[in-house]
Amino acid sequence: MMSFASLLLIGTLGCADTPREPESWIRSGTESELASTLEIASRRYEAPDAPDVWLVGVTHIGDAGYYEALSNLVADVDVVLYESVMPEGARPHSADTDESRRASTRAGLDLLANVAERCPEPPAAVESFVDCVRGLDLRLVGWVRNASVDAWGRSIRYEVDPEDGGLELRSAGSDGRFDTEDDLVAVGGSRPDAEAAQPDRNLQAMLADSLGLRFQLESMPYDADAWRVSDMTMHEVEAAFARRGIEFAVIGDMLSGASIPAQLINAMLALIPFGDAISGGAVSDGIKVVLIELLGSPGILNVTDQQFGEGFHEVIVVERNTVPLVDLDRIVDVESDVESVAILYGAAHMPDMAERLLASKHGYRLVESRWDDAIEVDLANSPLTERDRKSIRRSIRLALAQLKRQARLERERNESEAE
Repeated sequence: MMSFASLLLIGTLGCADTPREPESWIRSGTESELASTLEIASRRYEAPDAPDVWLVGVTHIGDAGYYEALSNLVADVDVVLYESVMPEGARPHSADTDESRRASTRAGLDLLANVAERCPEPPAAVESFVDCVRGLDLRLVGWVRNASVDAWGRSIRYEVDPEDGGLELRSAGSDGRFDTEDDLVAVGGSRPDAEAAQPDRNLQAMLADSLGLRFQLESMPYDADAWRVSDMTMHEVEAAFARRGIEFAVIGDMLSGASIPAQLINAMLALIPFGDAISGGAVSDGIKVVLIELLGSPGILNVTDQQFGEGFHEVIVVERNTVPLVDLDRIVDVESDVESVAILYGAAHMPDMAERLLASKHGYRLVESRWDDAIEVDLANSPLTERDRKSIRRSIRLALAQLKRQARLERERNESEAE
């Protein structure tokens, strides 16, 4: 089984990857006694007859100012394609046969019905639904709007039963007339209690809270009209791993915060503020320095590839990266008014993403780079001493050696079982 350290690294930067281009997308450094900083790159590319493209590398937890800087960077971009493995029905329909349109519409209706159950009151229309989900998860705003139009381009009908408060969601189907035999219908269930309606929290969000940092999904404008989800569905990811004989459920459970180990980790993270109160902030500063040193270490993100083999990299990086690149091709072909696009993905996706963008038919070339401080520790005002930091670096070197050894043993065990 993967160690918690490996899982945390995958979650924090979005995936595991092996750098393939000369330019780095992640770097860390310490400026004497002033600051220890993790920096993430964003780069702009131009092509003769295609929109400008910003590849925006991101880490999933960071300082509040970091997410503000990235939000400002993409504020004037026409389309933002963002990373998020999602449920079926979250993306706009792309079906082209009656059978596939029915299946796609059904997925959207099921998504609406499931999400509606998290609202204190049944939504009577799209905008009331949007008002509810904005407080649950900003990504749901776009997903609800996408699913509220069926695959024939017609609005889903919302009907609330005045007696029992039940919600019926109905598509008129191919004939465009409601209440006929080809209608598609989904029904929302019971209303949640106050506790059940609270947004889910995963390990990254828990860690961010405990360290006084911010969680990406709660800190950027995913509900903006220009933002479009551009990723694989959970079913597609699971199927891709299954084809390669890789079990992905353990990682999903750990990062969701729903498993027993995650609950224990959450309890431990809750002790960080108590430790800070005793130490004057040394505990959280120490963990931030650990993150900076780990995430900025060359080759650290290759550990998971070594453990699971090339199939893991092919799914979590290459196949998922294909989605925004295909969406970019579609924008070039059919949305002539779009002059700029940003692809917002975990920083470890970016070496592969940049390589493929530069090799695409559009003739892109790099024209601008910038670095943003994702996590910074103010050493001048931190209780951490130089001795503490040396001890952290030494511990990280030992931990990395152990991770690499575990990955090698796991790979050898998998190869032995395959023979």
